[in-house]
Amino acid sequence: MTIAFEHGIELPQPPHQVFALLADYSKVPLWLKRCEGVAKASSGPNKVGDKLRYAYCESGRHGLMDGVITAYEQDRHMAYRYFDKMMAVVVEFHMEPSGEGTRLTHLIDITPHSFMAKLMSPVFKMKLPKQTIQTTENIRDLLAKEAVSL
Repeated sequence: MTIAFEHGIELPQPPHQVFALLADYSKVPLWLKRCEGVAKASSGPNKVGDKLRYAYCESGRHGLMDGVITAYEQDRHMAYRYFDKMMAVVVEFHMEPSGEGTRLTHLIDITPHSFMAKLMSPVFKMKLPKQTIQTTENIRDLLAKEAVSL
């Protein structure tokens, strides 16, 4: 059983600017509030297959998830798969030109694995839309702040 939610917004910034923000792992905690950090295991440009480590705090519980970049198309699409004993989470961002700006679509897909995660599935399903919408709005706000500081 998977739990999925997709949300799209229009942004005034061009796709390359949106992509650059999302590809900068040092900035993830600025737009994903439960994120404490994302680290890439290797150096150099991001590419499919790169291993990641995601540190988070959810409801006062700190945790780590291993991850991998599963898609990375410059200025168009990026996707990640994170996993631990409890669940697997697919995170995707699609960027399409829209006038002078960008149509950003954010997709989250959660697959519970452990007994506890399966029991918590109704809570995940209830929280996921609000969290996904808030995340895209945080991205919008951060892009606007970066535009002002330029």
